[in-house]
Parts: sequence; structure tokens; C-alpha cells
Amino acid sequence: MFESAKTSKVSQNIVDQIRKAIFNGVLKPGDKLPSDKELIDNFGVSKGSLREALRSLEVLGLLEIRQGAQGGAFITEVDTEKAKEGFSNFFIFRNLSLKNLFDVRLILESHIAETVAPVITDDDLRQLAKIIQETRDALQDGRPMNYRDREVSFHLIIANATRNPLLIFLLDYVETLLLDAKKILEPGRDFSQKVLEAHERIYKALAARNVNQAKKAIVSDIKEVEAALLKLQEEKKIPGLKMLTG
Repeated sequence: MFESAKTSKVSQNIVDQIRKAIFNGVLKPGDKLPSDKELIDNFGVSKGSLREALRSLEVLGLLEIRQGAQGGAFITEVDTEKAKEGFSNFFIFRNLSLKNLFDVRLILESHIAETVAPVITDDDLRQLAKIIQETRDALQDGRPMNYRDREVSFHLIIANATRNPLLIFLLDYVETLLLDAKKILEPGRDFSQKVLEAHERIYKALAARNVNQAKKAIVSDIKEVEAALLKLQEEKKIPGLKMLTG
């Protein structure tokens, strides 16, 4: 399965070979790697180099090291949170702004609306309707509720309807950053009421399978939220939102 690892960075060569085996489908989640002794012989490396490589793969989320009689190194599927953490580490020094987030949202979600409107399922629509009803009831009754999570969930349900893993992940990441921004800026219940009304318009357009109206409703929602949050940022004199990725 593996070749002798002879490069200037032996441990990285081991990582690259194991990753390639995973991406090619040779290794799958749940598979156990050969013993350390076998790997050392296969790669032609020292015990130290192998351990360094296995630790790197564990940090990447591709490997789980289990102890005990049934232990060993097992291939694992990288979860969404681990992947988003890697993105966040990259953006720590990139000075992300609210404007950056909304530029990306406009590109992603306008396309998502066009893709989803003709094919959205009744089950998807029921999930959206449930979020809308729960939010409407809570706002009307003045009951406490985590509106921010609901607002994000609404958009993720729509993204999931694309069945496109890349689109879903990208929007999930952007919405997570937006959720962090809302926690910092703390918009009030009036903000949530306006978001609810926008979501009702989006839902109606999707339920009617109207592509143009769905796209228009989502774009309008994004722009309204952007304007409201930028205004809050200015009022609260928060110079930037670099802490989003911290």
C-alpha cells in the first residue's frame, strides 16, 4: 500500500501517502492502519517520524488513536466542526469584515435559491414552516428563544436541499461566522421580527417553486440584515470583527 518515505520531510511524506490512500478510497472511515512496526517497515522510517506523521493526521481529523488491546490507528471521517476550525485558523490574520461575509452570502445564496426552488421537497418545506411558526409564536408571546440559531438553521435547511456538499459546507461556515457576529452585536427583537418576515417571503416563494421570487426574497433578506448589522456595528463603535475567527 505504501512506499519508502524518502524526502527532506519524511513525516510529511507519510501524511501525504496516507491521505492519498484515503482520497483514493483505499482506506475508508473505520479502517485500522497496520501496526507501527509494519508501517515503519513499509515506509522505511524511524519510530519518531512515524509518530510525528500519525499525530499530524490526528490533528487533521483523519485519524483516531485508540489505546488498549483493541487499540491502534483508525481512519476517521473529518466532521464539519473540525473542517470549520481549519478555515478559522486560516482567516485569523485576514481581517474578515461583515462586508466580506455578506458579499459571499449574496453569491452563494442567490445561486442556492435558483437551484433549490424547482426541486425543494415537501419535507424541506415542512422544516422551514416549523422554524417560522416557532419563531412567530415566541415573538408574539414574548417568550425567550434562541432566535439566532433558528435564523441560521432556516438558511442551512435551504442549502441542504441542494444536496451539494461543497455549497452546504461553505454556507455553513459563513453562517457560523455571521452567528458569531450577531452574538457580538446583539441585535434586538425588532431585528428578529424583520428576519422572520423575510423568511416568510422566502418560504412562500419556495413553496410556489418560483425561482425568480425565491432569489429576489433571499437577496432582499441578505441586504436588509447586512444594513441592520452594519448600522449596529457603527452605533456600538466596534471597529472590526476580527474576533470572529479568534
